Amino acid sequence: MKIIDFKKQKFLKECRSYLKNGYVSDSLRVTINNSTPGHIEFLKSDMTVDEKNIVDIVVKKIRSVFKKNITSQRQKINILAISALENLSTLDKSFIIPEVIERYRDTINPVKALYYDLQEIMFLYDGKSKKEHHKFLIKKFSNSSDFENIILAIDKDISALHNCKEQLKSISTFTSISNSSEYAMRVFEMHNQLVQWKKLFERFPDWVNENEDNKKISLCSTLKKFFNNE
Repeated sequence: MKIIDFKKQKFLKECRSYLKNGYVSDSLRVTINNSTPGHIEFLKSDMTVDEKNIVDIVVKKIRSVFKKNITSQRQKINILAISALENLSTLDKSFIIPEVIERYRDTINPVKALYYDLQEIMFLYDGKSKKEHHKFLIKKFSNSSDFENIILAIDKDISALHNCKEQLKSISTFTSISNSSEYAMRVFEMHNQLVQWKKLFERFPDWVNENEDNKKISLCSTLKKFFNNE
């Protein structure tokens, strides 16, 4: 007695349905796109010549459509990511401080450059400012109000990149495409960086006040306060 393989029968039925009305069921899409050539041959075993031809035609068509869709969705991912990265509020020229930006490459995000400089001051401080550049920045950013516009821009960017991340995740989930493209990864990394920038800028005025009387704050204490958000 011949045993009926219902999985093979279902696969063949869905292939016929696709040729008839163009409908691709989730199970047919997954089976075709996730199967090795060997597994497709297994599914075709015991089929008639005509049935095998049907399967071959459907497999070729669906894989061709899926390949085009992947290319299209990857392009969409890159376009979304690039747009978000190129339209950051923190890139505004109003945030450029010549004394800061001259220490880095011209294309650096000006807020990122400031973050690096203030981080250097906080983490390398040994009781007094060693550089005139450090003294200049401490004087310029000694109050929380000095960061008002910067933090506003950071908040806008955090929100924009969060929305972009959600869109990228949605595309990835719907199409089973990885978000590992260079631009997508930069969106995720930039979002995390912005959170750290905001954290340091909010902390810096307090740090200035703590050190205004040349109280020596150890590097360990500075790091603890920063990373524990104290």
